[in-house]
Amino acid sequence: MSGRRMNKISKGRLCRSRRDPDIPTPEYSVRVSHRAKHVHLRFSLLKGLEVVVPEGFDRRKIPSVVVEKRAWLERTRNRLIEQRKDLPDGHFDPIPGQVVLRALEEHMEVVYRAAGRRRIRVDELGGRLEVRGPVTDQEACVGALREWLRDKARTRLVPWLERTSRALGLPYERAVIRGQRTRWGSCSEKKIINLNYKLLFLPPEQVEYLFVHELCHTRHMNHSPRYWALVECKLPDYARLDAALREAWRYVPAWANA
Repeated sequence: MSGRRMNKISKGRLCRSRRDPDIPTPEYSVRVSHRAKHVHLRFSLLKGLEVVVPEGFDRRKIPSVVVEKRAWLERTRNRLIEQRKDLPDGHFDPIPGQVVLRALEEHMEVVYRAAGRRRIRVDELGGRLEVRGPVTDQEACVGALREWLRDKARTRLVPWLERTSRALGLPYERAVIRGQRTRWGSCSEKKIINLNYKLLFLPPEQVEYLFVHELCHTRHMNHSPRYWALVECKLPDYARLDAALREAWRYVPAWANA
């Protein structure tokens, strides 16, 4: 979306609740979002607790909000720890040793080579990825790999979406590749479809369902019974795939999902 402002992120300090000074407030980071209307708490094993607040929110209120959600935070942490047992090896590695793009049925080893250049370059060579440059900078390596994913999605996912669009008879205006944190895709009133490049990590049938889901929004900009009837008409097995897509985050490694 043009003119979108960057969200502001800051760290919260460990402090005591005003209601009960003996209860410490867990450490958290704060993200100011111009889209948020209310305070939201998000927790991940990789990043910990993030508090999303609207612009102008009084930050002095954040510690008490966090303390009130301690029970939810504990339940969420325990649930994620249980789910983590089912994640593949290397899921939380800061930089990948391999990249598995299930959508394209591609499995590539990642090789890091130090080189006297200022920027990281990623090349796809014979079924492997070669990351070349100042590779001791892990953040720069991850940034370059994400850009490679974005380019890969642009060249492989967009033509796939176009083929699905023609097969279903549901035209759209254009497709844009993004790296959303919470959405696999979206469709605007102008029939512009946003695709998350992290779809590359998902099984092909889930990617195809996401395409159908968004293309049906070119007819109905809602989730009304008429919308779901159209989805079912185009993809009768949609309910199973919709449920699977809700759990598809597990396919996306932590380095690509930051």
